[in-house]
Amino acid sequence: MLMLKGMALLEIGKFFLPQGAVFAPIKNYNNYSFIQKGDIDGDGDEEIIVGYLWRKQPFVMILKNIKNRWYRISTIKGNGYDIHSIELVSTSENRRSQKDLIIKWMKDKKTLATNVFTWKAGKLHKLEEETRYSRKEEVLANVENLHPIKAYQIGGVLWGYIDDSGEIVIPPQYDYGEPFQENGLAVISVNELYGVIDLEGAYVISPQYSYIGEFSEGRAQARDGNETRLIDEKGNILFSTNGNILPMINNRASFSIVDKENEWKYGYIDREGNVVIPPQYRYARSFENGMAVVEHLNGEFSIIDKEGNIISHLDYAFVGGIGEGLLSFQEAFGEKYGYIDLEGKIIIPVQFDIAEEFRDKRAVVGIQQDIGFHYGLIDQQGKYVISPRYNYIRNLGENRIALGIPAHENNPVWADSKYAIGDLDGNILTDFIYYDLTDYNKGYASANDGQRTFFINREGKRVSRLPVVKGNGSLVFEGKIIKGNIDYRLIYLDREGKVIWHEENSIQLNEQFRVQERKYAPNRYYVIYYPEIIGIKDELTRKQVNEKLQKMSKGEDIYKDEIMDSTYYGDYLVSFFKNNLIGIELNGYSYTFGAAHGMPTKICTHINLETGEFYELGDLFKKNSNYVEILSKMIRDQIMEVGKDSYIWLDSYQGIRPNQSFYITDSALHIYFDPYEIAPYAAGFPTFAILFKNIMNIIDTEGDFWRNIQGD
Repeated sequence: MLMLKGMALLEIGKFFLPQGAVFAPIKNYNNYSFIQKGDIDGDGDEEIIVGYLWRKQPFVMILKNIKNRWYRISTIKGNGYDIHSIELVSTSENRRSQKDLIIKWMKDKKTLATNVFTWKAGKLHKLEEETRYSRKEEVLANVENLHPIKAYQIGGVLWGYIDDSGEIVIPPQYDYGEPFQENGLAVISVNELYGVIDLEGAYVISPQYSYIGEFSEGRAQARDGNETRLIDEKGNILFSTNGNILPMINNRASFSIVDKENEWKYGYIDREGNVVIPPQYRYARSFENGMAVVEHLNGEFSIIDKEGNIISHLDYAFVGGIGEGLLSFQEAFGEKYGYIDLEGKIIIPVQFDIAEEFRDKRAVVGIQQDIGFHYGLIDQQGKYVISPRYNYIRNLGENRIALGIPAHENNPVWADSKYAIGDLDGNILTDFIYYDLTDYNKGYASANDGQRTFFINREGKRVSRLPVVKGNGSLVFEGKIIKGNIDYRLIYLDREGKVIWHEENSIQLNEQFRVQERKYAPNRYYVIYYPEIIGIKDELTRKQVNEKLQKMSKGEDIYKDEIMDSTYYGDYLVSFFKNNLIGIELNGYSYTFGAAHGMPTKICTHINLETGEFYELGDLFKKNSNYVEILSKMIRDQIMEVGKDSYIWLDSYQGIRPNQSFYITDSALHIYFDPYEIAPYAAGFPTFAILFKNIMNIIDTEGDFWRNIQGD
């Protein structure tokens, strides 16, 4: 815990005050009685308690330091017009440092109201008996909605949750946190294992699975080793298989087994995990309106009911989903698509190269032309409502569609698109001016114009009374507030546009050094966040270090109006900090329009913040130590130890280079390779850990690099 007092406390408190708020009690500024310190949550570190007046009402907020960053974890709205006193008193429980909070509110000039608060189970509780210090009855603050947030720290990112006001309700502690679902549960991960928490942050399912899917009808899929399990909302295991389980829909979930011949067979289970239809199909789609399309082992298709009875046989090479009763089909593999009814009768003859499911009595279809597809919209008789001439058409719901054309003239059809809003009758309501359109929800959709993100109404016009956010991305309503993903950053706002919380990758390393997030986004295709080091004493060294970091991050030389055939996103993590040594991981991802996938990049750099030196691998070892050959052999031994299960291409591995990519942790050197360098793309960045204790004989223990790693 940082030792803070006096003006330092005052500055932290000021930062969190709402606009227009003042400290309270206003008559006693000199001794800072409106700001106090104490261990409220019992973890041994002191929180900051701040009293203030806002909009003629008194408030008290609690601030907590998490990984060298301050967060507001609770706010108390007062009972009266001012604060008489704030007192911290030791609890009666066996926690030596924890304090309870006693606040006396001034209801009028002669009357005081007393509230007592205590921290328990990750929340601030108000004691029900307010006029005396009693711990008998407690009332938990009502939490309506919680929203995931990211907190950056040395070594990575932690996820936690805030409420609608921006207060931290569940402090950042997870490697990843998904949004809370309608059942009040959220999937989280810790150490690459997934679990489930409730709105109080208590584990309903402890982290134990390699994957947990979204709950549907009170059931979710959980992966454990070679098994997939159907679990309920309490974590009870209802069914297990060595194959997969699809989401539960209409009290049925398709599941698969892998038999002794390594063949996959599909069947169905109900919500209780009972096998309703034994595994007997090559593939089985989810049920829609009590019906599902299945493919038999002989390649034939049928529609079945929920008990497995065959409703109709469909003698075609391919059959799509039920949709609205018209199913896409192919008469032979590789040929064009048409649509049949539930009895297998051809309603719309084969003529399309792409045929999506019907929705709202319309289907998006595509015709291949030259190097790409042109999309149109048909009705249930197969007549074109919109002829196939667009890059893409998407049904946005609520009788609205998005129609895309190339974002730039002469760009191929598979490149970036800009969109207009239309309706299902083929009317075009706007110009082609929007990007990143979302589905409509209660009359509103999110869009951006390449510079700002906002809401539009069903006429395609921007809604002036709702927030406009600088940058590109999307906005969505989450209960009473708005969640945004803008330029790869998370943000929450109220409906007037006031920022409740926003993501920022800035870290206070110690009292001297700070990593400050900087952004370079010349256009919508190119967004980079790069680090700037604050606190380097020598001005020239500071400038050289930060200019090099910006250049290594690719944060330069892109023009605002440049027409690009790809997108690029860059970001960073502080991976290590000790003494004067910082390790920074610079990550990038480039995607060329039309490519099968993008290409990630990773540069790990280690910098002496006193001298400005950027260390390379050889700086860790003694001169003439032959470290290249020694490390190369150790890595080859690791590959051979894995044996036939290794994903490494042995013929491609020729050892390491003298300046091989690497990063360090407290106990090990980590050597890594780029995608495709020695392994397939799916392997990512193949990484090999070599413990320092196993190479001490070649490490230059007197060198600056090693001395900073050890913190000497």
